Amino acid sequence: MISLLRARKRTLNVLLSLSAIGLEVFYRICAGSCSYLRGSVFGVDLTYVGILFALLLIVLNLLKRDLIILILLSAGVGVEIVLVAFQVRHDVYCPYCLAFAGIVLLLFVLNVDVRRKLLIALAVVTGFLAFTLFFKGSVVPTYSLIAPRLTNIS
Repeated sequence: MISLLRARKRTLNVLLSLSAIGLEVFYRICAGSCSYLRGSVFGVDLTYVGILFALLLIVLNLLKRDLIILILLSAGVGVEIVLVAFQVRHDVYCPYCLAFAGIVLLLFVLNVDVRRKLLIALAVVTGFLAFTLFFKGSVVPTYSLIAPRLTNIS
């Protein structure tokens, strides 16, 4: 089973990355219970950061840049630790965000090269520290600019 997954690694990488983009787009248009969970890094909304991350993974897969993919995914694991910890700390869970984290973890497992333990560890720590320092999150509900329409129920 593992060898079959490794043989189809690039195809799976692209399909999982496309799924991650789909999650981000759906999250963006969702008005569900987690719609007020927001975050940014360097002033850029995390939705766009996630889409850019997945697009970059697709391009790198097409270019067959395995080492850069491994570094990005390792850093992504560090980033996701921060983002999931943020949800746990505030007791607000977003299924789209958690699914995105699951995809990053799955991609990491699919692409891991155990011979590069030090590089992986450094990238995980770098991603973790970068997002610990520069991530700004919010769990404050946002309210609609359109006033709700009141109707007479009698």
